[in-house]
Amino acid sequence: MTNNTERKSLLVYSMEGGAWLGAYLIVRFFCGVAGIYIPLLNSVAMLLFIGTPFVVYRIMLQYHKRNGYVSGFSLLWMMGIMLFFFASLISCIPEYVFYQYISPDYIANATAQSLKLIEELGVIENTATLDEMRKLLEGEALPTSMQMVMSSMWSNVFFGSLLSIVVAPFVLRSKSKNNIKS
Repeated sequence: MTNNTERKSLLVYSMEGGAWLGAYLIVRFFCGVAGIYIPLLNSVAMLLFIGTPFVVYRIMLQYHKRNGYVSGFSLLWMMGIMLFFFASLISCIPEYVFYQYISPDYIANATAQSLKLIEELGVIENTATLDEMRKLLEGEALPTSMQMVMSSMWSNVFFGSLLSIVVAPFVLRSKSKNNIKS
């Protein structure tokens, strides 16, 4: 008998996996920003951050299995990059809404709290970084909502690319484990 199941392309599977990863990133983002008011959510956000490689591994492994273990390292790496790109497209929409409409003063408050903490700890004193932070707060030259979202998007893609380099070999190793068990 022939197998008539149609395989999904890398792009389609990356978009579908990116939707799931995007939802995961949205939950992680909201746990992080709500951690200001409910400290327990900071721990949840940290656990979600630590769990990100496992989520990416599961998504990549499903693609790898469904395509008969024919994907190589570079294909899985490319999938990881696309996963984070599509996930960022999805997760940046609620981030923008949050920064722009829900809590427009969040960026200024976060910068002020960071500056206050740095000054209280006394770790770095009289540096150009502290002077620049003070100037930003006084001159209200803080990043805009769109700048924050674009920064988040590109950092997700960049660090997702690095994470994919690390995760892809583990996905490829799963093939050899499954062949040994068979």
